[in-house]
Amino acid sequence: MSDLPVVNTSDPDYTRDPYSFLSPLRERGPVVRVLLDGLPVWLVLGYDEAVQILSAPNDKRVQISNNGIRNGGPEAQSMFWTGAVDRGLQSHIGRLDPPDHSRLRRLVQQAFTPRRVAALEPWIRQLARDLIAAFPASGEVELMSAFAAPLPVTVIGELLGIPAAERAGFRRWADAYMHADESQVEEMAVAGGKLRELIGGLVARRRAALGDDPLDVEHEGTLIDGLIRARDQDDRLDDRELMSLAFVILGAGYDTTMNLIGNATLMLLSEPERLKALRSAPEMLPAVIEEVLRLDPPVKAVFLRYPTEDMEVGGVRLRPGDSVMVHFSVVSRDSRHYPGPETFVPGRTAASHLTFGHGLHYCLGAPLARLEVRIAFEELLSSCPELTLAVPVEKLRWEPSRLFRGLKELPVRVPETSYIRMSRS
Repeated sequence: MSDLPVVNTSDPDYTRDPYSFLSPLRERGPVVRVLLDGLPVWLVLGYDEAVQILSAPNDKRVQISNNGIRNGGPEAQSMFWTGAVDRGLQSHIGRLDPPDHSRLRRLVQQAFTPRRVAALEPWIRQLARDLIAAFPASGEVELMSAFAAPLPVTVIGELLGIPAAERAGFRRWADAYMHADESQVEEMAVAGGKLRELIGGLVARRRAALGDDPLDVEHEGTLIDGLIRARDQDDRLDDRELMSLAFVILGAGYDTTMNLIGNATLMLLSEPERLKALRSAPEMLPAVIEEVLRLDPPVKAVFLRYPTEDMEVGGVRLRPGDSVMVHFSVVSRDSRHYPGPETFVPGRTAASHLTFGHGLHYCLGAPLARLEVRIAFEELLSSCPELTLAVPVEKLRWEPSRLFRGLKELPVRVPETSYIRMSRS
């Protein structure tokens, strides 16, 4: 094991630029055995190989498992699962295999409908406008705390149905829970307890109010209402599953969307010609968002997966007990799949990125994330057309994380002469 390449995800170079940090491994092949933070892991770096891994499990056969408690070795469980168990997230839908995963996803899909997501657009747009209208008049804004973070966490509060009087507490505890580092275990536990208390009380109140309501899940109501109503014959979500799903929605919908807004802003402002091109062709915004998702994804890598039988991927043999990780930061720049993979080219003809996953575990919240980010930029660029970076790119700091990719801060400058302050309703 001592001859394995060492990948230390706390290395500042990995935090700053995971692609450049890992790209030398590509010379070894599309699937490479490494020592990742002390754990032997098969790192998947090729697009086709990632599709093969992400396509499993399927409803008929669990060739690769997401369930680390059942199929992961003790080292993998210690690294990736202790926190999940401590937080009550061992039943996390993203870490279950069929048939458990299939059952939960079938129920959740009934509540997480395109109609429910689309109905949020006017409210999200007004929220974005209100946040922009509150920018300081000084002309400099720290965009992550003033816009990129409050937008998604407020949307999640609305989606879950957190009462207005409890929104401030929800955001405070969500911030403490999601952004605690390894030195803040106690703070994270307190925040998690407060969130469980808040969400648990909400679920109990809504379940009592709805009773045995026969209305379908797309009837007026919150996502929590939809999840409570969701059923498959006599099967329904129990309170433990509802609580776990609420935390998954918070985790999947907060940091990832926040990071996507930050990464996309930086990508546009660091090369002014990109922003100029978007302003001249605003209809390209959805394609720009997709290219940011490919080129600088807000999620570096997926949680570990575990073969349940011998299988060959990318010319190597994976065996039961192995740990496997798909690394999006490198997969998304596979030159075998993307011509000129390091070039920013909105509207690429190559098949889509894998940032939202693939197969059974494709992200249910992808339509909501795309909606939030599109609205965020439509409002930001129309209100602040001359937005520029307030510090050099090399001065920006990134959040240290094994899996996520996001900025600590993003100071931007809004010249007063170009700032269209809004008070629209």
